[in-house]
Amino acid sequence: MAKAVRYVTKSEPSLATLLPADRVRQESLRLLLQAALYDPLTSRFLLNTGLHEGMRVLDIGSGLGSVSLLVSEIVGPQGEVIAVECSPAMIDFATRRVRNAGRTNIQFVLGEAESLQLDGPFDAVVGRFVLRELDNRAGTLEKLARLLRPGGIVAFQEKVLTVPITAVPPMPAVEKARSWMDQARGRARVELEMGAKLPQIFAAAGLPAPNLRFEAPIGNGNDWVGYDYLVEMLRGMLPAIQLYGIANERELKLDTLAGEMRSEATKTGSVIMLTPCIGAWTTTPAGNRRRRRHS
Repeated sequence: MAKAVRYVTKSEPSLATLLPADRVRQESLRLLLQAALYDPLTSRFLLNTGLHEGMRVLDIGSGLGSVSLLVSEIVGPQGEVIAVECSPAMIDFATRRVRNAGRTNIQFVLGEAESLQLDGPFDAVVGRFVLRELDNRAGTLEKLARLLRPGGIVAFQEKVLTVPITAVPPMPAVEKARSWMDQARGRARVELEMGAKLPQIFAAAGLPAPNLRFEAPIGNGNDWVGYDYLVEMLRGMLPAIQLYGIANERELKLDTLAGEMRSEATKTGSVIMLTPCIGAWTTTPAGNRRRRRHS
C-alpha cells in the first residue's frame, strides 16, 4: 500500500480557500460546521475506546477527514490512518486539509464500505454518522471487523434524532427550524434512532455487547456556530421541505435565519442543545472468530 504523502504546512486554512466550487460546496460547509460541534465529543469518545499511539486505524466514510484528523493525533507519527470515502470530491478536499495540517500518517482510499477490499490487520475500525447510510449495516460491520487483529476495536457514533433540538428558555427561531426538519424527516421516513440501535447492530454483526457513551453539543451566545449549522442542515433538506409542502424558501428565510437565532439568543440568554449522539465500542474476541448472525 502506498505511503501517505509528506506535508509541511501546519496551519488550518480558511473555508474560503478550501471549499470546492462545485455542487459539493454546500455539503462541505455543513460537514465543517458539524465537525466544529461534534469533534470534541468524538475526540473524547475515541480516547474512551482505547485508541493509542502506534495503532493502524480504518476510518469508514471519512468525508472531509475530520475524524481521520482526530485519530491521526491520537495514534501519532508511528501510527497510521486509512480513510475510506466514496466521493472523489470529498477526498480531494480532505487531502488538502491533511496537507495543510501537516499530517503524514493519513491515507485516503476511494471506495464503498460495503465492498471494501483492503489488506489487514487493523487495530481499530471507526466511523461517525456513517452506518445509517448503509443498506446492510450488520453485514458490513461484520466484514469490517474481520479486518481487525484479535482484540481490535470497533467504534462508531450515530445520532439519535428522536431527541429534539431544544433551547432553554425557548427560542422561536430554533423551534421553527426544528419543526421543519422533524416534519421533513418524518415524511421521508428517515432512520431516527440509529444511535440507540447500535447495540442491536453490533450483536447482529456477531460482536460482543458494546460500551456506550451519550453526548450532545450545547452552546449559547452570539458567536456559537450551532446557529449556522442548523441553517445549513435546513438548506440541505430544502428539496424535501418543498417537496412535501412543509415550507417555501420565503418562509424559511435561510439567508437571515442564523442572525435571527443570534438575536433571540442574545435577548433570552438561552442554551441550545443540538441532536445528541451515542457512541458504541467493543473489541473483537480472541482469535477474531465471529459468531454467526441471527437471520
